[in-house]
Amino acid sequence: MQLFMHTGFEGNILGCKWRDMLPYWAALPLGLSDKLETRMHNYKSWFGLATVVFALLGGLPQQALAWGHQGHMVVGALADQLLTDRARAGLQADLGLTLEQAAPWADCVKNVAFGPKGFAYAADERWPSPACTRFETQEGVRAMRDYVVRNWDACGQRVDCHKTYHFTDVAYQHLRYRADYVGVNGHDLVHAIRAAVVMLQGKPVPAPFSIASRAEALLLLAHFVGDLHQPLHVGAVYLDADAQPVDPDAKNAASDAVFATRGGNSLEVGSSNLHAMWDDIPDTLRSSSIPVAMLHDARVLRASLAKPERWVDAWAQDSLTASREVFVGVHFSPASLQKGARVWQTSFDDEAGYRARREQLQIRQLTKAGARLAQLVNALYR
Repeated sequence: MQLFMHTGFEGNILGCKWRDMLPYWAALPLGLSDKLETRMHNYKSWFGLATVVFALLGGLPQQALAWGHQGHMVVGALADQLLTDRARAGLQADLGLTLEQAAPWADCVKNVAFGPKGFAYAADERWPSPACTRFETQEGVRAMRDYVVRNWDACGQRVDCHKTYHFTDVAYQHLRYRADYVGVNGHDLVHAIRAAVVMLQGKPVPAPFSIASRAEALLLLAHFVGDLHQPLHVGAVYLDADAQPVDPDAKNAASDAVFATRGGNSLEVGSSNLHAMWDDIPDTLRSSSIPVAMLHDARVLRASLAKPERWVDAWAQDSLTASREVFVGVHFSPASLQKGARVWQTSFDDEAGYRARREQLQIRQLTKAGARLAQLVNALYR
């Protein structure tokens, strides 16, 4: 089975700030963790603190692979078949890659890390993928490192700002994405897609994003549009002390009694978790052989009549709606602490039926992602 890449400790906790780096923060209610976060920002030496962080993370899974490279390549390959001649020519002139080839790049850059000798790229041997090989030339590594350096700490947190560009965390009870909701911030997935679009339109890129070229903007779009259609990269469940879903934006929601589940990464399913379950795409889906039915459904999906830079809002709303299906027939046990992290055990009314519905929704979402990526690239080269 293949997976979409989503780093397990990228965050998914109310704004994805420093508490997202420390597993024990997941054990704190939202209000208390905000207070602790403020104190952590006062530390003068990030590297000394990072040593403690990595020690705390020892023994915990470092990544939950999300829509994996293969899933993103399926999205790109589907989009490639829907491009206009003008868009295909423009893509080659600006990037020199197909969307299928470009799609994994934004996950490959996660292999750039800060260490004693500064920023360096090192492929993670635990998650080998030939999809990153094409970017591991001297020039390609330099480009990945440069992107990470420019998008490292400009978002208000000390490290890894670029990883927060891959998701947002709107409570699944909501009907739409809104900037004032818990789990939404100015450097989340929706804002990242907007930034790449306006760059390709020749407009100034909004802070905190740093996008150096049209090629870099296309690499980001090829990946982020896929991320946006993984339901748990947009919708999230927040739980109260009794492990019951709660809307953190409700007037009667007490911040010290609402717990984030990190996009489902803290919701255990056997030896895995709910987020990883939804990242895991069917074995039958391969970018080298897009099913005829997916291609047909992608061709007939209507494009929005709004301006392209606003399409992402409607797409986020659609994915938020899809995320509600994730939590139908799902229950959680009261939280326990594992290595300081709050986790919940997940159970299903009918697990076999749930997994079958999951696969159907995954195919629909991947189809929409490929269609909409093509619609967006076509519009940008119109």
